[in-house]
Amino acid sequence: MIHCITFNTQSASAGQRHRHVVRFRVTGVLLFLAFVLTASTSFAEVLYVGPNGSDNRSRSQATNRSTPVRSISRGLQLAGAGDTVVVLDGTYYGLVYIAKSGRRGSPLVLKSENKHGAKLIGSIQSDDQSYLVVDGFDVSNRQASNFGTKGIRLDRCHHITVRNNRVHDCIGGGINSDQSDWILIEWNIVHHNAFLDANQHSGISVYQPQYRADDNGTFGVIIRNNTCYANENKLNNPLFGRPTDGNGIVVDDFKNISPGGNGVLYERQALITNNFCFLNGGQGIHCYRAHRIFVRNNTCYKNMKSFDFGGEVSVSESDQCFVYNNVLFAREGKNIALQFDSTRVWWDYNVMFNGSLFQVNAGPNTRFAHPLFQPGSLRLRSFSPAINLGLTHANVYPVDVDGQPRVIGNRIDAGAKEFNPGFDE
Repeated sequence: MIHCITFNTQSASAGQRHRHVVRFRVTGVLLFLAFVLTASTSFAEVLYVGPNGSDNRSRSQATNRSTPVRSISRGLQLAGAGDTVVVLDGTYYGLVYIAKSGRRGSPLVLKSENKHGAKLIGSIQSDDQSYLVVDGFDVSNRQASNFGTKGIRLDRCHHITVRNNRVHDCIGGGINSDQSDWILIEWNIVHHNAFLDANQHSGISVYQPQYRADDNGTFGVIIRNNTCYANENKLNNPLFGRPTDGNGIVVDDFKNISPGGNGVLYERQALITNNFCFLNGGQGIHCYRAHRIFVRNNTCYKNMKSFDFGGEVSVSESDQCFVYNNVLFAREGKNIALQFDSTRVWWDYNVMFNGSLFQVNAGPNTRFAHPLFQPGSLRLRSFSPAINLGLTHANVYPVDVDGQPRVIGNRIDAGAKEFNPGFDE
């Protein structure tokens, strides 16, 4: 509430009294606005966490790189919306739980000072928060399991970004988000996860997205420019007697009809693009009970190590899925691509090699040919059939999985990697 101060002097005329009232009203409003602006800008700080710090330090002390706090949890305790908690290089242990939110335009950022320099033996988790960024950590937890099995887990959140992390050797899933909204997962390396949890996790998983906030974005879920490999279920699913997941990337139950779902169809679009998925136990990319999914410009190579029913890309019990501009290289005797019990699925402009199709209409612009990778790499050679094959679209992400320009030449290349003569050969 803004209180206006007035003076009622007997000697002042009515006009003078009116001018006093107006003057003090304006002054009060200006002071209030100045306070709001100051509170929203000057209080946003960078706070430091370091292996040689002390958790007895104050917020003010933690803003100095030379006097950090010791634990990531203490840094988050001192932080608020708009702050960035920078974690210096070193090894940290345990559960890092983010118990507060940022706000629109002022996210709460948890960041490793150097990419993968802050190594966490543990897990990063949050529930029911919003406007969060987790950036640049090396996370593993095979050595400890008293806080859950997943590497990074953000559930029932909205406006969340997980980028630049290396998540590996976790008992359960690598990066997971359940029942969340406005999700961006990008530039992560996710490998050797999901081995030892019978609940059947994957490298990157988005499960049961649900409406939690309004926004003007095109895609409610974006999974892009990640590298996912060697994620695999080593234990059987108790219900089926065999592994069922261990995928590179999975988007699951947009219909919200599985346990925990709210029964409301999630109709925001989802984009899976520019990802390398290779040598995973399950599918490279699996769309299960999904809706309005765009799977484009990914490279999936010799996945399906653990079981037979699936594909490098599979679409099962889903609707309105568009699979194009991908390079799909199957294992011997396995499916390149699978479609099962799904409607309105479009496949085209893909390079497919070395396997069979299960109920997939590949489309007239598909090339059944070896993609011709560079030796020891999933990057294209200059004469690959994937070059200039893709369908170029208006909202293409401007860089490929290597951070190089995406469209070189007349059309976009198929796969996660654009052939760049100055970069590749």
